[in-house]
Formats: sequence, structure tokens, C-alpha cells
Amino acid sequence: MTINHTPEAFPPGEFLRDELEEREWTVTEFAEILGRPVQAISEILNNKKEITTETAVAIGDALGTSAELWLNLQTAYRLNEQRRQRGGVVVSPVARRARLRDVAPIAKMKARGWLPQTDDLDELESAVCALLDVRSLDEPPLFAVAARRANTEEPISLEQTAWLARVRVLGRDAEVAAAFDADAFAALAASVPRLLANGPDDLKELPARFAACGVALVFVEGLPSGKIDGAVVFVGDRPVIGLSARGDRFDSLVFTLLHECAHLVLRHITPSTPVIVDDNLDEAQQSPIEIQANEQAARWMFPDGFDVVALRVPAVISAASRHGVHVSLVIGRLQRDLNDWKKLRSEIPRVRTHLTDAGLLS
Repeated sequence: MTINHTPEAFPPGEFLRDELEEREWTVTEFAEILGRPVQAISEILNNKKEITTETAVAIGDALGTSAELWLNLQTAYRLNEQRRQRGGVVVSPVARRARLRDVAPIAKMKARGWLPQTDDLDELESAVCALLDVRSLDEPPLFAVAARRANTEEPISLEQTAWLARVRVLGRDAEVAAAFDADAFAALAASVPRLLANGPDDLKELPARFAACGVALVFVEGLPSGKIDGAVVFVGDRPVIGLSARGDRFDSLVFTLLHECAHLVLRHITPSTPVIVDDNLDEAQQSPIEIQANEQAARWMFPDGFDVVALRVPAVISAASRHGVHVSLVIGRLQRDLNDWKKLRSEIPRVRTHLTDAGLLS
């Protein structure tokens, strides 16, 4: 009996038993021919043991067939069993691990401590669903959010979604006043540049001031390739402002903070906002509300108008003193207005170290 057609997905032991019956070989005789233990051959015939590559070669030599025939029979049966289980209630661990990585950057989130260091798929899926605030991995995460990111021409990435979810979780856990006080918050936003006149060390005072107005302020370092600077996210009726410190520049962080504050004060973002609203960092493509937010941030930073009498170091320092702001905010504004003005770049402080030392950067 020679099998040369594509077999159905039956256990390979059944085909092997037919071959032995046609030759009138007993299991013991076949085991002797193969030089294998009788128990091993019996387990193959009863589908309790799989045919390995070495055994497939031996069976092929004994029966005058190819080794590939027996390996293909074993593989076809194994695949059929996997499909049968998947069509029922069992999903393979491989499929579950792949699905997790379709919805979140698992490795990056574990490295940052946002997910538990576990290989238990039930525990990991539960943690991802809790972070994204979804009932299952098939449910897309939703945010009431305005997000300031650099790649607005692309769909929001897994890294950005994970960062927004982390901001939302920290904002939910933060201690804030009972309700958002819009008037008090507007007054606070206008004072932020003066409150930070001494530089990054003053950042540690801001979360408490924001909390007193009913706003949670959190600092969450972005994931690699995240390309996100900041966002306003709502947790119920509570506004949460998240900053990533991307670029590690004090002037950029302050302007991003004021920009997100402007969205709240101008009511561009509310608890009922259903989807992502992008802040395009490319000024040529900004929407009217982004222009409004930038203009409001600039007015808070320089309420009497921005002016520097000369592009020299003493004039820049004098302008910072006159406006009551840190000198880096004047330098940053000059770099933006002139595009390539690089003087005093060394005077722009880094912020991540200060935030880390203050226990603010998650």
C-alpha cells in the first residue's frame, strides 16, 4: 500500500497501522525493524506520541516511502487539532501574545513599570485592559483628550495610546480639589511663567497649585518613538494635564504646559470630547483652535508683548528680567521667531533630571 495523495487530517498512527496490517507485521516485528522500543511504536500507533524527524526517516526506510510523508501527516494532524481547539473555546498562547502586541507596546510598558513583569497571559491581559480602561482587547480605547504630538499625519500610535492611558491612570489617582474651578485655573495659568522664573526647580510646586484648582498635573516620560509632548485628558469631569518632557528643554515644557492650559481655559476640550484632537506642531498646518491655544500661551508668557531691543546677550537677559520670566523662555521665543538663532542655547536648562529628583517624573 503506497500513500501518494494528500491525506485527511487523521492521526498518523492510523495510517501507520494500515501499513502494518497490509504487510501482516506485528508491532513487535515493526519495532525490531526500526530498532525502537516496542512501547514507543505502540504510543505512535495509539496517537500518544508524535513522529519525530528521526523516526520519520526510519519509517520511510522500512516502508519504502519518504520521510516527508510521515512528517507531513503528523504536521497536518497537529494543525487540525489547533484549528479545532481555536474554533471552540481555546485560543493558543501564541495567538494571545500576538493579540496583546497588536494593542499595546508590551515590552516597552513592562520596562517602564506600567505593566507587571509576568508571563501569565491572564494577568497580563487583565493589566492591559485595566490600563486602557476597556473590557476586552477587542474594544478600542477611547479618550476625551487633546494631544500635542509630532506625527499628526499618522494615526495615533500604540506608544502614544499607552502614554495617554498612563497619564489618565495617574490623573485618576492624584489628589485634587473636589471640582474644576475654571476662573481660578485661568488666573493660575497666567501666572505660571512668573512662578517658574527661577527655572526647573520651581516645577515641583506646580502639581499642588494645579490640584487646588481641580486639575491633576502629571509628568510621564514618553515611550521610545512616542513623539508626544503633552495632553489634556479628562477622567470623568476631572481635567488631567500630562507632560512628557520630550526634548528635555525647559522652555519647550513650559510652552507645552501653557498650550494645554489654554485648551482648558478656551474650552477646546471638554469631558464630552469623544475622540483624539491633535495639536499639530507644524505651524503651517495648524487648525484655528491650535492657533488660538498658541496665541493664548504666548500672551500668558509675555502679557505686555514680546520685545528684545537687540540680539545681544545683555538685551536678552534684560528682556527676561523685564518680563519676569526665566531667560530660557526669551531664548526659546527668539529661536522660534528667527528659526536659527542659536545664541545662549546653553542657557536653556534640562528638565528631566529636576523632575526625577523631585519624584515627579513617572
